[in-house]
This record gives sequence, structure tokens and C-alpha cells, in this order.
Amino acid sequence: MIILNTIKNDWNSQRLIIENVDGEYQISLSDIIKNSINIFNDKNYKKILDLGCGTGRNSLFFAQHGFEVFASDIYEKPIGILRDKVNRKNISNIDICNFSFQDILFEDNFFDAVVCASVLHHAKLKDIERGIAEIYRVLKPKGCLICDMLSKDDLSYGLGKAIEENTFIGSREGEEGIPHHYTDIKELKKTLEKFHEVNIYTNEYIIDGLNGKEYCSKVFDIITFK
Repeated sequence: MIILNTIKNDWNSQRLIIENVDGEYQISLSDIIKNSINIFNDKNYKKILDLGCGTGRNSLFFAQHGFEVFASDIYEKPIGILRDKVNRKNISNIDICNFSFQDILFEDNFFDAVVCASVLHHAKLKDIERGIAEIYRVLKPKGCLICDMLSKDDLSYGLGKAIEENTFIGSREGEEGIPHHYTDIKELKKTLEKFHEVNIYTNEYIIDGLNGKEYCSKVFDIITFK
């Protein structure tokens, strides 16, 4: 049975910065990612999948805290950058993989936790649902999923070209060719209905760009357990 906990109904603002980390400009870690360490330690988690890892900001963070990290992305270029970082720093607890969130190449009940940051909403709803089903499959019983989804309250909602209901191409600056799906609490509840407990945080991230411009995103941050 699902237990749905909506933590806040208003928008909690958090300011992030773009910082230079080892010669690469990256957005600073959110509180959700930083605080996930407490959940993982409390539940004695070991194996973490960073799904849609990009160049590995979160993967490296989890590895620094001693977890066995599996980092995957569908694109070769970012995981190549991560592989260089891992080799250069002689990191032994990151295993780098190449697959999408819709087809996770691991057996059932393999991971203690899956982290999927700024990834799931880059697809049509049916593909998001398939990805959620795959994540559920590879999570161990009582395992944790931490992810986020764009809200319909985001200012970019409705911009660009609609490719299906609530999904647009060209709505987000810098990601014009990538689909963005926007959701609400009702849809999230249905999408995550297999999970035992769903905690939803309504967060507005304000990012200070290098050009002095602010970028804002209103998202649902989700912490849920199988």
C-alpha cells in the first residue's frame, strides 16, 4: 500500500551555484543529494546506482563516502570524462556502465538505492513509466529511489513544441532539442504506485549562471522506498 507524504505545498527555494570542480564547471550539490548520505548510512546501504550520471558529480560524491557506486549514462562522452576522472584519481569503488534509464542492465533486486537526478523528465510519459518500472525491478526490497521531476508550475511549462500532453521540445534554454515532461502530484502518485512510501518535496532551485543570469527550476524531489 502506498503512503504518500507531500512534505510542503509551497515552494522551498534553494540557491545553487555553478562552480569549477577539477577544471569542469558543474552545478553545486543540492541538499537532497547531500542529505541522502544520512539515509544510506541509516539503512546500511552499500550498492548505489547513479542513473544518468553525466560526468559523475554525484557518483564521485557517493564514492567519497565509501559506497559501491555504479554510474551509468546513455551518452558515451560524459562517461568517458568520468572514466578519466576515476583513472586519474585511482578511484576503485565506481563501476562505469553505458545504458539508459529505460533498460537497466542489472538483475532484479540488485541495488540498495538508485539516484536519478535531472534525468527522468527528459522523456515522454510512457518512457518515464518504463524507467520507473525498471528502477523498481533492480531495487532490493526496502531499497530507496531518489529522483526529481519538473513541475507544471515551472515557468518553462508550455513553451516550445508539444509532442504529447505536458511534454515539450524547446522549452528549456540550453536543452532545446531534448524533451521535457512536466508533472503534478496526482500523476506522480499514479506513476509511483508500486512503491510502499513516497515522500515529495516541492523545491525551487535558483542557479547563478556564469553570465550573471539566474536560472530557475521548480521540481518535485522524490524520496521513495520499495
